[in-house]
Amino acid sequence: MTVLTERKKRILRSVIERFIDQAEPVSSRCLVDSIDLGVSSATVRKELSELEEMGFLSQPYTSAGRIPADKGYRYYVDSVLKEVIDFMMPRRKQITRIKLDVDRDMEIEEILQYSSAELSRLTNYLSMVVAPDINRSKFRHVEVLSFHANNYLLVLITDTGRVFKRNFYFEGKLNDLDIQKITNILNSQLRDKLIGDITSEELSIPDGDTYLFLPIGRILEQIKSCVKEELAYNRVFVHGASAVLNQPEFIDMEKVKGILDIIEDENLLAGILIKMLEGENFIVKIGAEISKKGTEDLSLVASKYKISNSSSGAVGILGPKRMDYLKVVATINMFIRDLKEVFSERI
Repeated sequence: MTVLTERKKRILRSVIERFIDQAEPVSSRCLVDSIDLGVSSATVRKELSELEEMGFLSQPYTSAGRIPADKGYRYYVDSVLKEVIDFMMPRRKQITRIKLDVDRDMEIEEILQYSSAELSRLTNYLSMVVAPDINRSKFRHVEVLSFHANNYLLVLITDTGRVFKRNFYFEGKLNDLDIQKITNILNSQLRDKLIGDITSEELSIPDGDTYLFLPIGRILEQIKSCVKEELAYNRVFVHGASAVLNQPEFIDMEKVKGILDIIEDENLLAGILIKMLEGENFIVKIGAEISKKGTEDLSLVASKYKISNSSSGAVGILGPKRMDYLKVVATINMFIRDLKEVFSERI
C-alpha cells in the first residue's frame, strides 16, 4: 500500500490550497515553480498520480492538472486545518473583531436576520443562523394586556431577549388588579425556569386568590403554545444563496438545479444543521456527507452557539467544496463570540 509520505502531504496540501485560491486544476509544473520540493517535475507527476490512485486527488480530463477529491478535502480539514486552528486558539484575542452593529431595541429575529446577512458578506458564501430553541430558554418576564370582550394579549420574554406574543380569550372577567396579581405570581415564581419544564403544579397561589387558578392555567397554555410552535419550526435565517451560485464551478445547470433544491428549503437547511450538530459543537461536512442528494459539490461548516447557560442555536456556512476553510472557521468563531456579546448586553 502506498504511504502518504511527508512529501505527498506537502504536495496534497499545496494542490488543495492552490485550487481553493484559483479554482483551476493544478499541474506538476505549477507545483515545481511555486514550492521548493527539491525534485523534478517528473517526480512530482508520479507523486500526483499516486495521490490520485489513493483517492486524494482526481483529474477532470486527460492531460489536465489535478483537483482535490472529497478524501483530499477531508484530509485537509482533519489534519492541516486542525493544526492551524490549534495554533490560533490561544491567540484568539489578537484576531480582529467583527463587531456586530445592532440596535439595542432590535428584537432577536431582527438581530439574527442582520447577523446572517453580515456573515454571508464576510465569507461570500451562504450563511444560516438558527434561532435558539425556546424549549431550552428560560422564563424572564410576562405581561398580560386586557382588551374588549374578554380578549387578552400575552407578551412573553425569554432569557435570550426573545419576545413572543399570543392573543387569547378567557370567559371570566378579569379586572386590572387580577391581572396585576397574575403577572406578579408568574414573574416572581417562574423567573429563570426552563420554559419547557414549566407546570401549574409548582405555582404557589395565596388562599384568597384561588379564583386565579383558571386564568393562570389559560396563560400557561399560551406559553406552552409558543414552545410547540418553535419545536415544529426552528426559525432559520438564510442569506447569500446567490453568492454560492456565483462560484465558478457552478456553471452546469443540472448542478445549479440540485443546489437550488437544497438552499431554497429553509426547513431542510435548519434540519440538516441541527441534526448534524447533535452531540457536536463544531462540524465540517464535505459533499455527500451533508445530504444524500444535491450536495455533492458543497461543503458545510457549522457550530453551535450559546446566548445563555441553557439556550443554544446554530450557525452554518454552506459553500463550494473549494471554500476557504480557514477563513470560514475563523470568521464563524469570531462571529459567535460577538453574537454572544450582543445578547449578553441585552439580558
